[in-house]
Amino acid sequence: MLPGAPADPESPIQESDYSGRNLREIRFDGAQSLRIGKLAAFDYFGDGSFYLLDTPGHAVGHMCGLARTTISSSTSSPGSARDTFVLLGGDVCHYAGILRPSPHMPMPQEIRPHPCSPGIESSCLCPGSAFAELQQSRGRAVGDALYDMTFGHDIPLAKTTLSYLQEFDCHEDVFVIIAHDSTIRDGVPHFPETINDWKARGLGARLKWAFLQDLEPYWKAKGMA
Repeated sequence: MLPGAPADPESPIQESDYSGRNLREIRFDGAQSLRIGKLAAFDYFGDGSFYLLDTPGHAVGHMCGLARTTISSSTSSPGSARDTFVLLGGDVCHYAGILRPSPHMPMPQEIRPHPCSPGIESSCLCPGSAFAELQQSRGRAVGDALYDMTFGHDIPLAKTTLSYLQEFDCHEDVFVIIAHDSTIRDGVPHFPETINDWKARGLGARLKWAFLQDLEPYWKAKGMA
């Protein structure tokens, strides 16, 4: 985007926006750069607490954030505790049903509580053959995401980026949050509270499939809601 207008009349920003400021552009090929999974990353504070992830496609220069939320104790036995993270997905996709299911994370046999009855802990949805039938009726495999990505600056690139994000999404120690997911908005504490203990509170597991509440008419038609 540099330089800004009027030096470059086509730039979406103005030179005055950064006049007199120490402007530092994030680079994914410098000393603080690395790769996390298949994504280029930048260690923002240089201490491993927060990374910027290069996630192009939806928009020019789009980035996600990966925040370390807990650190495993050095005295813990192997496998008993691991570091946890929240992945701030921004606009990498606009709906959780574009992200899930995936080749890395198929639709579970049982979802508790039922997405249409989130306040009733004993409620349960078993998507099973009903979800397979829905997907097949739309020409989709049962392991495909519910919807395709159709909006973005570079759709093929955005789809590739999304496939890399799905590798994070299947990890039980990573809570993926995308900006437009209303189930996250209604399901987690808001600032100034924190969600550093999201895994201990079961927020990641509870909200991962909450978007299926949008299929309530279908579940009702199948006698499942």
